[in-house]
Amino acid sequence: MNKNWDDILNKNGFFASAIDKKMISSRRIWGGNTSCCLVCIQGKASFNMDAIRYELRAGESLIIDSDFFLLSQEVSNDFKAYAVVATKFFLFSPSFPTSFDLHFYILRHPTMKLPAESMTHLVQLFEMLQAKEAEASEEPGFHFMPDSFSHQITSQLAKIFCLEIYNHYRKALPFGKQGIKSSTKENIVLRFLQLLRSNVEKERRISFYSNALDITPQYLATILKKVTGLSTNQWMHILVIERAKHLLLTENKSIQEVARILNYPDQSTFGKMFKVETGLSPIQFKKEISN
Repeated sequence: MNKNWDDILNKNGFFASAIDKKMISSRRIWGGNTSCCLVCIQGKASFNMDAIRYELRAGESLIIDSDFFLLSQEVSNDFKAYAVVATKFFLFSPSFPTSFDLHFYILRHPTMKLPAESMTHLVQLFEMLQAKEAEASEEPGFHFMPDSFSHQITSQLAKIFCLEIYNHYRKALPFGKQGIKSSTKENIVLRFLQLLRSNVEKERRISFYSNALDITPQYLATILKKVTGLSTNQWMHILVIERAKHLLLTENKSIQEVARILNYPDQSTFGKMFKVETGLSPIQFKKEISN
């Protein structure tokens, strides 16, 4: 994001922008305290989030909801998208935060094909948002009522745009679909993810989590693979990397400090694991941040 966008984000809690090929053809660090909700109107783009390649085509949405190293690969000349970037505080109140199961689903499935009627609705919302922002910018500088409704209107439109997209991802959750009661296995998965998120810095033994859930390690591994498609070790790597990127990005910890916090025997072991998962060494990652 450029400095002007940062200023708007800090002031209003969000900014909205139409995105073209020139704007998306860049590499950037995306911090986990903001969310980017985007719909592709035309064209296509391919990009890497960390070391994983994704495709985005017309009619699809993208949510960037965590700490990512984002690198565009190929973007068509006619690429066009509508995006709202917002702080988590702006989007989600303390009484209604995003669930950790939704967060992890978006982490592994950032793009999604949307129904045609939903795309039409989102385009209308965004264009109404832009029209209201343009209208507000033309208002005279002096107001008898300084608390104009214009900002409230644009804020609500931006929030609805993002939450509509989030809602499609929520409906796609393998263990969170509407009208389907969570099974015992799915509840175990959710409890495991919650435990893992709280303890992954210090505790990597599968037996620790299976004992806490009062099941065997083998049973935990089986239901994790069946419900989420990922193994216990894969989930541990996901959470460790997420925490490592947070420490490097938002707390500006040194690589040695991060290795210590995450309970690695040394900096070298941590660095090798980090590069396998993200495609970048921690030093390269830090350089991209400073750039």
